[in-house]
Parts: sequence; C-alpha cells; structure tokens
Amino acid sequence: MQGGDFMPAEITARLGIEPTTTWQKGGKGQYNPSLKFSGWQLETEQGKEPLRIDQLVTEVIAKLEGRAETILQLKQEFGLESVLEIVLYVDVNEDESTPVLGHDLRTIDFLYRTQTRTDVDIYRYDSRRTG
Repeated sequence: MQGGDFMPAEITARLGIEPTTTWQKGGKGQYNPSLKFSGWQLETEQGKEPLRIDQLVTEVIAKLEGRAETILQLKQEFGLESVLEIVLYVDVNEDESTPVLGHDLRTIDFLYRTQTRTDVDIYRYDSRRTG
C-alpha cells in the first residue's frame, strides 16, 4: 500500500503481518533524495519456478485474504492505494519458455473486494548472454 504520509508501523500493527519493505514520506530513497509518499510492501522471493507467476501471486493473496476488510478500512482512513505489482523477466532466448501469468477466481475476488489494481512490469533479458 502506498499514499500520502502515513506511519507504516500502523499498517503492520493493524494487519498483523510483517512487511518486506516500508518507507516514510520525506525519507531518502534509493533514487530520490526525498520520497514523495509513504509505502508498505509485502513481497515474495523470486520463485524457484519463475515461469509460474500465478503461484507467487497466490502466495501473497493467501497472506492477506482474511484481512480484506482491514485493508479497505486502512485505505479509506489514510487515503491509500493498493497495488498488486508483478515484475516479469522474460528470456528472449527462443530455447527457453516464457512465464505464465493469470489470476484464479480467488485472486480476482480479493483484488475486487480490496479495490486493488494490478501493475505488471516486464523486463527482457537473454540467457545466452548471462552466466
């Protein structure tokens, strides 16, 4: 979740989940000298099977699913936005498979109930040129 100027520790306490990353508005970012908004993120590790993105999404949704009402309350109270951000790395090597992306009905229902949008970033790489 991200937005304005809120205390990420409040989100953590109310959800009862430790985030992977948090930041506070005005703090120093990796690329920005002063962050323009606060954030609270829950991430997965890169999957052992990077071709099954849906499994990683399901992992995140399973942790948050029982907290949909709390997420809606936090969004309304603090003016937050919730985003399911998916980062794909697509191998342009024609000998390798490409990732699969799709959402099951449980995920779609959760995204709808929490009014969460999705954002998919796609990066290309060529495994013939790495490692």
